[in-house]
Amino acid sequence: MWIALAITCAFANALWTALAKAVVQDVPPLRMTLILRAMVAVFLLVPSLWLAQFPAHPTFWLIVLAIGLLNGARWVIILHGVKRDYFSTYGMYNTAPLFTLLLAPTLLPERFGLAVWLGIIAIIGGGVVFYRTSRVSVYGLVGAVLTALVNILCKRGIDYADPLTVLFLMQLSMTAVLAIGQVSSRARQVRLPAWRIEFRRIAPLAAIVTVSALAFMYALSLDTATRVTAVARVNLIFGFLLSYLLLREREDWRWKLGGALLILVGTVAVAM
Repeated sequence: MWIALAITCAFANALWTALAKAVVQDVPPLRMTLILRAMVAVFLLVPSLWLAQFPAHPTFWLIVLAIGLLNGARWVIILHGVKRDYFSTYGMYNTAPLFTLLLAPTLLPERFGLAVWLGIIAIIGGGVVFYRTSRVSVYGLVGAVLTALVNILCKRGIDYADPLTVLFLMQLSMTAVLAIGQVSSRARQVRLPAWRIEFRRIAPLAAIVTVSALAFMYALSLDTATRVTAVARVNLIFGFLLSYLLLREREDWRWKLGGALLILVGTVAVAM
């Protein structure tokens, strides 16, 4: 079941990323991330108030706050990197499963054998081939480390509450952090009509992100952070198909196909 959820997360993640390419070029990273995450929180509001259970343990609330801070920083950094160098940023960001694997033995009771190590190395190698980058993107690497930390904290948070509760509070925390950043930044003020246009453009992305996040959190509740994070990297395979079929991006398709196949082999090794 967790594999199906992780693959659902991967597909939804690839879909919203493909659709977001045009929006990223028009909307500043901080504002886009703020609107996106606020809308995800709104989509989760009703089911969370109906189903979620909010524990009183202080450690849980510290985890939620930390997730909000790290997650907000992660997406702002990634979107800044994408605007500068799309390929190297996502190529380096694909190393997130390795950092999860390295940190999990210390922060979580997760240890794995040779098959998982080789599978994750294959997934990372596939990402490098997929994006055909020899450059090291600091934005992508920082985003990968932050992603590993967020995934591990989410796994810890699920020890205290159900996945829906953790996800909803995580989105609220992230939205608050991003709102403070937006208000305190010196970005030019945006008039209400412009905000409305941006909301309409981002709303479909937020709906897809909500599906992706829910699938990921429930997968995380069923298996280890290391394996779920690795299998979710098949989003690159879906991204290749979407870019080829929907966006008509046919350049370097052989390299992308080779990278996708390498990721697929690594995913099978991790999931077994």
